[in-house]
Amino acid sequence: MENENVFGGKVVLIYLVNAPESFSGGIPVVNPTIEEKEGRKFVIGHLPNNTNDWSSGLPIGVAMDQIAHYLTFASEEDFANKSEFAWLSSGSLH
Repeated sequence: MENENVFGGKVVLIYLVNAPESFSGGIPVVNPTIEEKEGRKFVIGHLPNNTNDWSSGLPIGVAMDQIAHYLTFASEEDFANKSEFAWLSSGSLH
């Protein structure tokens, strides 16, 4: 199977099935594609560069069978603006 670029330059915030507390706020994936590896489909991309985290900008892959639901943002800027709003509204970034 070839890579599927169904999200075309967007940011997808992925929420995991039975996510541990540390991932309860979702995993943002920038410019995701869908790839098949060893018979399983994965959402492959990289983490946003605008986080204050050691993993900022690193590649990431999430198995599609572990996805409960997701949100789509038009760009990294759109994601950052909405994340900042969520953080200001709740007092923490979830």
